[in-house]
Amino acid sequence: MIIIDKKLIPVFVATSFAAACFGQSVHAAEYDIYGKAEVQIANTDNGVMRYAKKGTQIDAPFSRIGVKGQHVLTDSLKAVFKYEVQVKGFEHDDTDEPFSARNTYLGLAGNFGEVVVGRNDTRFKYSEGKVDNFNETQADIAQLLPGQDRLGDTITYSSKSYAGAQLSLTYALKDDSANNEAGYAATLIYGDRGLKNKNYYVAISHIDSLNNINASRVVGAWQKNDLQLGAIYQHSESVDGTKSGNGYVLSASYTIDKWQPKLQFASDDSTIRQSTKGNQWTAGVDYLFDKQTTAYLFYTDLDLQQQTDSSLALGLKYKF
Repeated sequence: MIIIDKKLIPVFVATSFAAACFGQSVHAAEYDIYGKAEVQIANTDNGVMRYAKKGTQIDAPFSRIGVKGQHVLTDSLKAVFKYEVQVKGFEHDDTDEPFSARNTYLGLAGNFGEVVVGRNDTRFKYSEGKVDNFNETQADIAQLLPGQDRLGDTITYSSKSYAGAQLSLTYALKDDSANNEAGYAATLIYGDRGLKNKNYYVAISHIDSLNNINASRVVGAWQKNDLQLGAIYQHSESVDGTKSGNGYVLSASYTIDKWQPKLQFASDDSTIRQSTKGNQWTAGVDYLFDKQTTAYLFYTDLDLQQQTDSSLALGLKYKF
C-alpha cells in the first residue's frame, strides 16, 4: 500500500520541455486533497425549512471533496486553484446526479493579493466568519438571512492583510448576473476570521445587485478561553425595491472538555429568503472526538407567520 502525504504533494509538469525552452528552473505544484464526509439522521415535522424533508430522513449534509493548491510561476507570482464538488451519491434518490458544483476557480496571487475567476462564495457570504454555529445544516443562517450565496462566473479579489485588516471583493459581469445587471460585494475584515490567532473578528460587508438583492451587514465574534460569542446585523432589500427589512443572528458556544453546547437565534423580516418574516432558534451539543471528527445533536424550530417547522437531528461529521 502506498501512503501519500496530502499536505504537500510535489507534481512536476513538463520538466524537460520547460528547462529546454525557457532555461529556468521548474517549480513544484503544491496541493491538498480535502473533504467532508457527513451523515445525519433527522426527523422534521413539516418540511417547510430548507435542507430538510418532512419525516425521518438520512442525509449527507453538504458532504464534499476537493483539491486546492498553488504553483509558483515567478519569485513574486503564483497560480492558485480550487476544484470542489458536493457529494450526494450514497443517498437513495441522488444516484443519477451524485455531484453538484461548489467553489471552483483559477487565479493568480502575489504581492497585490489574490484574484480568482470562477464559482465562489460571495465576499458577503464569506463575511459571516464563524458566527453560524450550525453551518450547513437545517439551522444554517441561510434559512432566513438573504445573501448567503455561492455564485458562478464571478471575479474575487482578496488583498493582503495590513495591520490585521483585509479588503475583499466579488464582482459579477452584467451578462452573468441573475437580474442582468453587474453586481458586486465588498467586505472589510479586521481580526481573525477563524478565531485561531486572535480572539476577535469584525467585518463590515455590502452587496449590490448580486442575485437580485442589495444588503449591508455588520459581523462580530469574540472568544475568551472556552466561550465564543457571535452576532450579525443585516439590512436587506430586493433590487426592485418591493421587499426590505432587517435581520440578525446571535450565537454562543462553550467548550467543556470534549463537549460543546451551542445556542443560536436568527430573525429576519425582509421576506426575501422566506415569504414572510420569521424567527429560528436552535440548541445543540457537539462531541469533539478530535480536530477532524465530531458527533452532534441539535433541535431547531422555525417560526414563520403562517407556517412552523422543527427538526431534531443526530449526526457524525469527519473532515479530511
